[in-house]
Amino acid sequence: MSDDFGTVNVKRGDRAREIEVLRQHYKVHRDTLTQMVPDAPTEHLAAEYKRLIADIDASIRKLDELERVPSATAPGLVEPPRMGTSPGNRPLVSSEPAADHGIASYDAVPANRPSGNSSRVLLIFVIALAVLGVIGWLIWRASSEKKANAPQVIESPATNTVAETGTAGGTAAPLPVAATPSIRITPEVADYGVIRKGTRAVRQFEITNLTTTPLTFVVARSACRCLYYEYNAKTKLAPKAKEALTVTIDGARAKAGALEEQIAVTSKDDPNANGTIGVRAVIK
Repeated sequence: MSDDFGTVNVKRGDRAREIEVLRQHYKVHRDTLTQMVPDAPTEHLAAEYKRLIADIDASIRKLDELERVPSATAPGLVEPPRMGTSPGNRPLVSSEPAADHGIASYDAVPANRPSGNSSRVLLIFVIALAVLGVIGWLIWRASSEKKANAPQVIESPATNTVAETGTAGGTAAPLPVAATPSIRITPEVADYGVIRKGTRAVRQFEITNLTTTPLTFVVARSACRCLYYEYNAKTKLAPKAKEALTVTIDGARAKAGALEEQIAVTSKDDPNANGTIGVRAVIK
């Protein structure tokens, strides 16, 4: 057993352990940020990492200063002196009050009195949590920017073709799926050639019903009012059936010069049943 007598400050040891735990947390996050600086996707994020490293270094220095500052003795209390004795001359424990010898125990500090060191440690702990939150947010933001700038692949379900989105901010729209036509008109354009003024020219078109239901067709009027149609407008065309459509150009009603029109063919039975008849001629 040691011959020296003294007081042991348990609170000081707890504080040293808390400071060491915080220091280790700071060092771990500082090393993580140092490794993230070269891989930062933008200069702004690299600068933010460096700024956080500087803040962590400042916090570590404050912890070092706090660890070097001795715990303050309560006002009016004197730290007990160490008493050395030689073998055989060890003083007996006195039953007199400690106040008579000018010695006071640290336990005399009121329990409800706030500790300045504890408040400082709590403040440093709160700052550490805030720094960790900022680091987590920066990491999440960096990963989000990498995902946003990464090229994406979009597969069109209709044609199984692949379109790659650009990395400049805009994304390529998926290819539109074309609706299946319900009718087919052949030929698409009929060339009537040269038509003398006052004469007529006739051509035939063929309309095919590609659906599985009967359809009734309607041919729109021409803009020149010089075209005449011959077809069965009241009878529905059976599925997969064909019908002839005769288009006549009346040269007497047409204006001299080039004539070119696209006549719409529709059906009220199916919105996809639409097409055009092309007419081309020269009136002289």
